[in-house]
Amino acid sequence: MTDRNTKYGAWPYLLLLLLAAIWGSSFILMKIGLFGWSEEAGPVMNGVQLGLLRIGLAGLVMMPVALRYMRGLDRSTWGALAITGFIGSLLPAVLFAWSQEQLPSAVAGMLNALSPLWTLVLAIGLYGTAVSRKQVAGLLLGFVGALGLMSLKDASGAVQWGSAGMLVLATACYGLSINVMRNRLSHVPAIGISALALSMTAVPAGLGFVAAGGIQAVAGHPEAKQSLMAVVVLAWVGTAAALMLFNVLIKRTDALFSSSVTYVIPLFALFWGWMDGEWLGWPHLLFGGVVLSGVRLVAKG
Repeated sequence: MTDRNTKYGAWPYLLLLLLAAIWGSSFILMKIGLFGWSEEAGPVMNGVQLGLLRIGLAGLVMMPVALRYMRGLDRSTWGALAITGFIGSLLPAVLFAWSQEQLPSAVAGMLNALSPLWTLVLAIGLYGTAVSRKQVAGLLLGFVGALGLMSLKDASGAVQWGSAGMLVLATACYGLSINVMRNRLSHVPAIGISALALSMTAVPAGLGFVAAGGIQAVAGHPEAKQSLMAVVVLAWVGTAAALMLFNVLIKRTDALFSSSVTYVIPLFALFWGWMDGEWLGWPHLLFGGVVLSGVRLVAKG
């Protein structure tokens, strides 16, 4: 191992593994949030309701932290925070949950690996970032792998293009948010960005959940308790706490080291999908590996 890989000590690797476990488990938690422990009684809530509730709860718990960072921010900073909160958190949360009404959670975890690729694509388009040939090859390889995953039939023999497309759009939202943070929010502490952005979305997300019929959907459903418990864990651990841990990891190491969490998340998503009896074949693993290979080329470029 090189000095760059060993200079941090053991704890960053443990933190990286913890983050991958948390984020890799979020896909099965979304599935439980949608259906509870059993799908026989029908969905507890739909994906839009789940995504709104998740971000509403995450923003609520982050409000006390956000109060520490609110002073002295100009209009441009608030605008960038709004992009991060609404496009980088709220919209992807809705799209991911909505897509999992049809897609297996393990497939969602593999497509999530597109986030670094979109980050580079948007950096090129919006900020003129220079790229190497290796990175271009990685982009092409990653998107070919994603197209392969999207084209596979599910257990019923159908191809869920619409649901898979929602996931691709969600990862593009992550890519835009990361670019905004890098280029317009460098003067705001990392934890402050997470707290302020999520807090801005709390009230709109909560009102949206009510307006979308979330309370009526949950009330009286036999799987409501299990569903709500999963959403609370997803919001407070998988969103709020994980974002703060990730920001600590970036601050103490570097962006390249931190981004390697992308390679480990699908492993946890696959494990939970397998435990839940999801149908996956060797083409899923093949195309998922192609996506991760593309991400690795981009990171090493």
